[in-house]
Amino acid sequence: MSFRREVGLGLFWVTVSAIALKGVSMVRDMVLARWLLPDELGLVATATMAVSAVELFAELGFSSALIYRKHDTDTAANTAFVLVIVNCLVLYGIAWVVAPYVAHFFAYKVQGATELLTRVLRVLALTMVMASFGEVPLTLLTKSLGFKKRVLPEMIAGLSGTALSISLAFMQKGVWSIVYGRVLTSLLMSILVWFFCDWRPKFTLSKQVAKELWDYGRHIIGSQVLVFGITNIDNAMVARYLGPASLGGYWLAYKLSNLPATEIGRVVGRVMFPAYSRVQGDLARLRQVFLTSAKFVALVAFPVATITMVFAPDFMDVAYGGKYPFAVPALQWLTIYGLARAIAGTMGSVFKAGGKPKWLVYIATWRLVTMALLLYPAMRWKDLTGVAILSAVVAMVDFAISLTLTNRIIQARWISYVRTFVPMAVVATVTALAAHPFYLWLVRYVHPFVTMPLSGALALGIYLGIMYAYDPEVRQVFGQVVNGLASELRRHFRAPVVNQ
Repeated sequence: MSFRREVGLGLFWVTVSAIALKGVSMVRDMVLARWLLPDELGLVATATMAVSAVELFAELGFSSALIYRKHDTDTAANTAFVLVIVNCLVLYGIAWVVAPYVAHFFAYKVQGATELLTRVLRVLALTMVMASFGEVPLTLLTKSLGFKKRVLPEMIAGLSGTALSISLAFMQKGVWSIVYGRVLTSLLMSILVWFFCDWRPKFTLSKQVAKELWDYGRHIIGSQVLVFGITNIDNAMVARYLGPASLGGYWLAYKLSNLPATEIGRVVGRVMFPAYSRVQGDLARLRQVFLTSAKFVALVAFPVATITMVFAPDFMDVAYGGKYPFAVPALQWLTIYGLARAIAGTMGSVFKAGGKPKWLVYIATWRLVTMALLLYPAMRWKDLTGVAILSAVVAMVDFAISLTLTNRIIQARWISYVRTFVPMAVVATVTALAAHPFYLWLVRYVHPFVTMPLSGALALGIYLGIMYAYDPEVRQVFGQVVNGLASELRRHFRAPVVNQ
């Protein structure tokens, strides 16, 4: 199989998994937002943020280092497996001890919330330990571009956790409906991945290899810590000064507006970093692979962002039962933030594949400093909307810096970016604006649960049709993926030959 087709199929399988899981996740969020109180949703968001802060150090940057590594992979995998598990057990002990202090800092304004948040933090932190047992096999599947093997365990685990969360919410279990659903998802994922990965650990440890993995991985951790601070300092400030209920609304807006960054960008990033690593010594090929990956991230990110922005007031009212009208302006501004992050995320993989992971640290540092200095004034200016506006502006500046640095590696012509992004932005905006009047007309006759996704799908379909007709590379890659899938189906369903 050609390299380009292999990457295309990898993108397809990861996209299938992401779309299915995100669809289920959105249904879960809508159900839980209707059944849970805003304070309860905000407490879970706070706990998620705190546990995620600890998880930044869980895999020590070894996953990226293992993908980047070209030799002695088996020894590196064994070393990483042992150290990641031990590290996660130590981190869980730390999380258990500091949980009451974290809970008091964020939930002191709400009666009884400190004790509840402490228990939630301690249970939710278990997901980190569970995930550590599956980290290396998942990384090895990614390194080999074996994304088809990741789809089934991800979907089974995600669907099972979602089903449990909705069932417990129906039984009025409050915050625990979300917590136990996530615990089940992590547990199943760590178990099921071993049925799809042929590698088995030998429980050996090489100090030299550990040092090599750390020398690369520490830059990844540094950038992850800074990016986490950037993407969560707003959540922390909202939780601390505006309370859990405000955070609940902001959390929903953030998740929805960041679909391009958290799902589309992550999908492509998972495939493209190992792909970049394979061509890191060939400048022309690296440039071609990056421009193609950025184009296809933007191809999906632009319509998702514009549809979200145009339909934001209607969606927040219909999907979440009218509980969060104060979050609508924040949602619209955050769509700009999510779009910029989605496309800029493809550039981070170029930094890593080009041996410049420290650039991620430099970019993240200025963003964190900027957010830390301006976030409180922005909050005092316009509450949640001020926070969202600041996030959008910082993300756009970050995009410009990342693109400039990326070009220092791949040396592309600037007109290439204009030709790629401008047509998508124009077509996506026009189709989204045209679809909204159709929705307002149709909703008078049909329930909004039907008309809203139908209108969004219509806008997306028209947009993709126009881009398919306009861009020959879109047609070419689409044809390659279809042909590759057809070949896969023929191989799996071809009748076996029986010897007479």
